Amino acid sequence: MSNYLLELAAIHIVLVLGYWFFLRKERQYATMRFYLLGATLLALTIPLLKLPKLFGSQEPIYTVPTEGITLEALTVTPTTNESIWSTNLLVGVYAVISLFLLLKFLGSIIHIIYLERQSSYERFGNFFIRKVQNIEGSFTFFNWIFLSHEIDKNQQDYEVILKHEQAHASLGHTYDILFFELFKICFWWLPTAWLITKEIKKIHEYQADAYALKSCSIGHYSSILISSTLKSNGISLASSFHDGLIQKRLKAMKNQAKNISSWKLGTLSALSALLFVVFACSEELDREIKDMGSQSNAITFDQLPSEMQSSLVQVKDDLSFMKVDVPEDDDLSKVDELQDLDPELIHSVNVDKTNRAIYVALKKDGANFDYLSEKSKTEGDIFMVVEEQPEYEGGMNAYYRYIASEMNYPAQAWQKGVEGKVFVQFVVEKDGALSDVQVIKGIGEGCDEEAARVIAQSPKWNPGKQRGKPVRVRMVMPITFQVNEDSFGKQSVIAPEKVEVVNNKFTVDADYTNGKWSGTIYAEDGKGFPGANILVAGTTTGTVSDLDGNFSLNANESSYLVVSAVGYETVRIEGE
Repeated sequence: MSNYLLELAAIHIVLVLGYWFFLRKERQYATMRFYLLGATLLALTIPLLKLPKLFGSQEPIYTVPTEGITLEALTVTPTTNESIWSTNLLVGVYAVISLFLLLKFLGSIIHIIYLERQSSYERFGNFFIRKVQNIEGSFTFFNWIFLSHEIDKNQQDYEVILKHEQAHASLGHTYDILFFELFKICFWWLPTAWLITKEIKKIHEYQADAYALKSCSIGHYSSILISSTLKSNGISLASSFHDGLIQKRLKAMKNQAKNISSWKLGTLSALSALLFVVFACSEELDREIKDMGSQSNAITFDQLPSEMQSSLVQVKDDLSFMKVDVPEDDDLSKVDELQDLDPELIHSVNVDKTNRAIYVALKKDGANFDYLSEKSKTEGDIFMVVEEQPEYEGGMNAYYRYIASEMNYPAQAWQKGVEGKVFVQFVVEKDGALSDVQVIKGIGEGCDEEAARVIAQSPKWNPGKQRGKPVRVRMVMPITFQVNEDSFGKQSVIAPEKVEVVNNKFTVDADYTNGKWSGTIYAEDGKGFPGANILVAGTTTGTVSDLDGNFSLNANESSYLVVSAVGYETVRIEGE
């Protein structure tokens, strides 16, 4: 489960960053909306896919021969100190926060249903308008359009507001909001889950504004927007003409839409395809290990078919085992490796016709066993099949305990959740010392080096023997690195850093003439600043700058103005 969460987080963060750099300032809102929905669906589904390599060849996955006696795999897990941050506690905290957000989500739905039950109806085209007394402004939920009783159909802004809300209903914006809210409930710890929820609502407002402008001039529409209450209804699951973002919405209306550059769309498509290949198109570890094991004739008891193990468990110490893979064109009854064996040497044979493999149990006596041992030799005098296999002092269980006590799970592998098997090959010398230690298949992130280090430093073994004489024997030890459930609390957590608010500055060019303040507000780039709040100090009288930053306001000669906007320093204007 932890691997799924890490992969989901990595994919979602990368795709949202792609949106942030390439699409955020575009005006093709349908494309932007589709991308955010698609990016989130990809992040949810890609980690679940385990597909074979799309661009593989007929070459075997594992090209270095595993020549040696393969021991039973040893599993290494991170050792942790007792901590209050146990898996159960972390899961509990996760569940509590998700449950809180879910209850809040359900509470919003119940509140909307309550408002619908308390509302009265008016018809507008194909929609029914629900007039409600205890709300301000308007909002839309699916096809329900809610209006405050204070908004009268005779007002000039009535039809414009309804056009805006009708766009929310027609475009199905509520479905987006519900999807992203549920995503945020499940993955509340992911910063991009909160970011895209805000971003999709902003895109919804831009889309609805563009829809309403088809039947209204931009000047008329912006004046209605500026003069509206601009108060949110506090219902997170609804879309509303009266939501905030006034400055951004005014700028968006002022800028003309243009097609998104093809190189941007191409880059984002390539990024999505790359993430799909990296996280989904990979061979499963078990398949890799199966292919590696097929290249070594000498096998251990636990690699036999289960039915063969059951029949040989009582005599396994007196036997040696081998596996022969038979090509498709060869006869299963005519295998070169078996032709020269004395029938008396063969204890039993198991033929797997489905996988075209032959498993052979050999007695550890007779001249033919010498032949088999000699045939297994590589590099002159290194055996792979011997009468007496090398063994660690105290038995293999003692050796496994030694490995477990000396092995440290590399920090970088642990933090990244890297797991898998490292195959270490080594030679047990005639005196029991280990030599030629090398990793023949690894997983990286420090695991390969750690496995080789511990095995290279291990004490001497009892050497392998053939006809009573010590011989050199090559062996292979698989070591499984696995992050167990108890270490979940030690995994690194992706968390947003504190965002510091940086206040920008705007300038004001204004004067007082004939009982009226008038002037222009400029942003730092010298352009007119729309949507700034201008208030007569000590009163509730005020206005908002228009699309070009201009304003005018009646006031007493002794009064002064206070100009403010979110993210900007407040400016005080006094008469001379």
